[in-house]
Amino acid sequence: MADIDLATLTLALPEIDDDHAASVALWRAAADATAADFPARLAAFVDHLAEHFAREEALMTAVGYRDLPHHAAEHARTVAEARRFLDQARAGRTMMARAWIADFVPDWFRRHVLMFDSEVARVVKLARGG
Repeated sequence: MADIDLATLTLALPEIDDDHAASVALWRAAADATAADFPARLAAFVDHLAEHFAREEALMTAVGYRDLPHHAAEHARTVAEARRFLDQARAGRTMMARAWIADFVPDWFRRHVLMFDSEVARVVKLARGG
């Protein structure tokens, strides 16, 4: 399983960086969970992801971020996919959900931060006079 190196993904925007740190901690907890704990740990990660995305979208709205529809669509797609895997895990079918957590999420997270969130951070900093 690949790891997520937060030090390489810092955006210098505390409200996003703090959420990302929490996301990674919850992702690691799900990835390392026992079979009995996996559905609950995955649920905690998925719930946090949805809440994080809502906070991030509110921040984008507050600064008039022009690519909000595209970014929000990526969030919605990701949460829908995560919820499908969570439903499978809750039904006792964890193989694909574990593969998603271990193999897909680390690469997706890095790409999302670098391709989407870094631009949001730049625009927010400009809007705040930085």
